[in-house]
Order: sequence, then structure tokens, then C-alpha cells
Amino acid sequence: MIWVILVLGTILRLISLNQSLWLDEAINVMAANSYSFFEMITQYAIADFHPPGWFIILWLWGKLFGYSEIAVRLPSVIFGVLTIYSVYLIGKKIVSQKLGLMAALLFAINPLHIYYSQEARMYALATLAVSINFFLFIKVIKKEKVNMIFLIFANLLVLSSDYVAYFIFPAQLAFLLLIRKKALVKKWLMALIIAVLIGIWWLPIFFAQLDVGAVAAANLPTWKFVAGSFDFKTLPLTFVKFIIGRISLADKIIYGAIMLPVCTLFAYLLYRGIKSLNNLHRKLLFSWIIIPLSLATVISLVIPVYNYFRVLFVLPAFIILIALGIFSFKFKLKYAFLAAVLVIQIFSSLVYLFNPLFQRDDWKELVNFLSTKNEPVLFESSGTLPPFNYYAKGEIDARGALKDFPAKDLSDVADLENILQGEKQVYLVEYLVDISDPQRLIQKQLTQLNFKETEINNFHGVGFVYHYKR
Repeated sequence: MIWVILVLGTILRLISLNQSLWLDEAINVMAANSYSFFEMITQYAIADFHPPGWFIILWLWGKLFGYSEIAVRLPSVIFGVLTIYSVYLIGKKIVSQKLGLMAALLFAINPLHIYYSQEARMYALATLAVSINFFLFIKVIKKEKVNMIFLIFANLLVLSSDYVAYFIFPAQLAFLLLIRKKALVKKWLMALIIAVLIGIWWLPIFFAQLDVGAVAAANLPTWKFVAGSFDFKTLPLTFVKFIIGRISLADKIIYGAIMLPVCTLFAYLLYRGIKSLNNLHRKLLFSWIIIPLSLATVISLVIPVYNYFRVLFVLPAFIILIALGIFSFKFKLKYAFLAAVLVIQIFSSLVYLFNPLFQRDDWKELVNFLSTKNEPVLFESSGTLPPFNYYAKGEIDARGALKDFPAKDLSDVADLENILQGEKQVYLVEYLVDISDPQRLIQKQLTQLNFKETEINNFHGVGFVYHYKR
């Protein structure tokens, strides 16, 4: 049965895998394609605040299989399918094989996990790393024989995946202290210390990343809202996204009316799941969920690290509790609740997989549009952007219209009079304008040069592209 679930999970993660790369994916992919291995780790990684695991995997994978959308996302598909199996093993270890199968099925169709199993970034890797780590952690708690090398490797996998995933270590320590097992604390601590010592070579690059992040925060004050600054909606939003993924509705009243009964259902199943556990396993799953979310919340008051996709590694524990909640009912009610959860998650997944409006920024369509116009293209930045470069391949006359980023006054705008000398038309891509040019200085400069806005085109995720003529 588990193999059927794994096949289902694989199929769902392969649908629409060739959708357009978005900004962060394209930045990674373009870097992996242009940097040497050493440069990827020691130079590029400084500007991308994550550990080296994903950068190493992407660089090696790209050299073997190329840099198409499907190729660069396949590692995350693999990590996603392996996580389904890890959830099965954890559910089986905690309660029974039947619980493991139900949890694996719910995880296989979970829309948020499907989304990030299709992204050429590190979040599927982090979720797999934490799941493997917790499976071995449970074996240690149950006093089963676990090779120390496996424990060290599992810790290294987490340390290499994503910084926010590090919050599982305080969660595990808190759990061990709660159950007062000094011998287990010593074994756990030894495996973690050895893993940290093996990865100590990364420390100088980590400090360099902090310096770059501090400079970015000072120069781009609005970036924190994109990166993950905490507000009171963050935790409820995390709960919603764990259920239905990234789909949404523009009308928030209708959206709220739909989500209220859905969230109530899942909250009730969580309650039932928690209630059905014995004290040991309740503390274990609570530690996995509550402590990382709490730490991410507190730290985000100072450093913007909290975003629901950055705590994706908590999702396996969430899904296991939902499965436990369903499992706690007797025959007829059990299958009624299971059917309700399956319908909600499958519907949400299919909406994402087959509706481009809920997929990633459509740079592919933007480039196809501009390639037919033979007019210069300006960007609200100091240069063209990686996803544009990935698809345009240097065949479109495009450039950044800012000398400095973000633009504070007209002196930060490039010499558009000289750049557009003799040009009667120009396209302006407004992507990230609220960060790079909040005063719309480029548009003001174009107006001063007698350009008039004649047309606006909207591309999903990318935003408006303005057509100017004079």
C-alpha cells in the first residue's frame, strides 16, 4: 500500500513541473550555471542566507542533468517523495502501520508540500532532513539500536538544509529534558556536537551572510516584509497554508467564509489527535510543532525569518496529528472525516496544479510577449533580473533603469535621455517597484522625456508592464 501512495505522491509532484521559474529559483539556477563549485559555495552563497546543502546539490545536479525547469526541480520532487515515506515510518513507529499509511496518504496529497516539492529551493530538502532526524530521534527515545554515524549524518543533513530548520534541535532538547533521560541527552548532544564540528568550516561564510543581511536590511527597509517579518496574521496564516497550500481568493470575505468551517474541521481533528496520544508521544509532537514556531516568532521580531514556507519542516508533525484525529473515530465517522480531509486537500492541490493563476511568477509568458515587440525594455532595478535573463537569453534589448537601489531621488535614475535617444517606444517592467523605486521616479523621468503611457499588460506574479510612446 505504501508504494501506491508513493506513486500517487510522485505523479502529483510531476504535474506542471515545467511552470516558469520565479525570482529566487532563477537566481540559484543562473548562479549554478555560471559559477565554479568553489565560487558557488564561497562567493554566491554569501548573498543567499542559507546553508550550503542546496547550493551543492543544485550545482552537481545541474552539471549532470542541465538547467531546464524540470531538471532543476527534480531534486525537490525526490526529496518530497522520500519525505512521504519518512512520514509513513514515523507514524508507524509512533502508533501503527495503519496510522503511518494514513499520514503518508495525507502528506502525499498535501497542497503546500506539493508546491514546495516543485520548487528549486531548499525547503523540501529541509523537510526531509527534519523528518529523517525525528525518525532516528524516536528510535533513540524508544531505546532501539541506532548507529551513531546515522545520527551524525541526520544532524548534518539538517545543518546543511536551512537555518530555520535548526529550531528542531532546541525542540528535541526540550523534549529530552521533559522526559528526564540524562543518558539520552548525552547521546543526542554528542551526535549534535560532532555534526556541528564537521560543519564548522561554514562558520566564516555564515558570518559574511549576516553582514550582507544587515546591509540589506539597512538599505531596503521594506524587504523585511518579503523576507519574513512577523505580524499577528503569521501564525493563523501558517495554519491555513498547511491545509490548503498557496491558493487564495481576492474577495477576503468569501475566502474567510469558506476557510472558517475548513479550519474548524482541522482544528477539531488536531484536538482529537493530541487527545488520543499517550503522554510521551504528545510531548514529542508538541515539541516538534510548538517550539520551532515559537522560536521563529520571537526571532522574527528582530530578524525577519518567519514565513510559512520556512517552517514547512513542521508540516509532517501537523499531518500526523490530523491522521491521528481521524484515526480516533470509530468506523463510519473515521471514513467520513477522512473523506472530508481528502476532498479538501485534493481539491486544493488540483487547483494549484492546473490553474496558472496559483502557480509561480510567469516570466516565461512575459519574455514571449516582449520578444515580439522589438522595443527597448526597462526594469525598476539596477539591472535586468535573473528570471528574465533565463528566458530571454540575451535576445531582448533590456536594461536596468536605476543607478542605485533603492532609488531615493532622480539622481538615482539612469540617464534615460541618452539610453532612449531616438526611441519612440519603451516598455517598463514594474517588478519589485515598491522596494526598488517606491516613488516611481523612473515613470516621472519618462514623463519628463515626453513619453506617455499607452497600454498596461499584467503578467501573473510579475505585475504590470507599461508601454510608453512619444
